[in-house]
Amino acid sequence: MPIVLIQTNVSYSESARDKILSGATRVMVEQAHKNEDAVMVTLQHVDGVMGNSTDPMVFVDIRSMVGIEHKTNNDISATLTPLLTEALGVPPHRAYFTFLRIPETCWGLMGGIAIWQAKTRMWVVNDVPCK
Repeated sequence: MPIVLIQTNVSYSESARDKILSGATRVMVEQAHKNEDAVMVTLQHVDGVMGNSTDPMVFVDIRSMVGIEHKTNNDISATLTPLLTEALGVPPHRAYFTFLRIPETCWGLMGGIAIWQAKTRMWVVNDVPCK
């Protein structure tokens, strides 16, 4: 159940949008070993400056129940940065990332709160397995 929230001050085309959304999903599947069906990615154009400059910039906020650790975060950043540079023209030094582990007791989905069932090795909500 990771979510990748991407905000940029760059206006983007429909093809760039599609490339970023599918690319970020692929990065989370390949680098963070997440289930594709559970990966949520958003892309939003925002007004913003960095260093009082309106040059291209991007902020990526990644939140997950598990898997937020140094090596994985580094791999995600290293893989996602070139994608954002290519699709948006954002130089790597103007791409900021945050990684936040949110406990499973703080994720609502499927009308409840997810819990890990060690016996079945699955996340469940109200005894229903999560995808």
